[in-house]
Amino acid sequence: MQITKVKIKQIPDRPRLKALASITLDNELVINDIKIIQTSSRLCAEFPKHPNAKINHLEYIVPLNGEVRKLIETAILDAYEKQM
Repeated sequence: MQITKVKIKQIPDRPRLKALASITLDNELVINDIKIIQTSSRLCAEFPKHPNAKINHLEYIVPLNGEVRKLIETAILDAYEKQM
């Protein structure tokens, strides 16, 4: 799996939500609405969730291991930093 494209849309006037990202995998699959969130210690990527995810534990996109999560998060945060 390769991330072949990353698009960043900055969100102004939101203290924690900095931007929304879309990634393209292998020029064949797009994942939209990945949030770039500022935590107390760092920026992180939050994958799209069902509106009742806290109650029902329904997540739309779930990386199955830390390596995949880091690959995606690094690509998104690098693109965000370049855009800033």
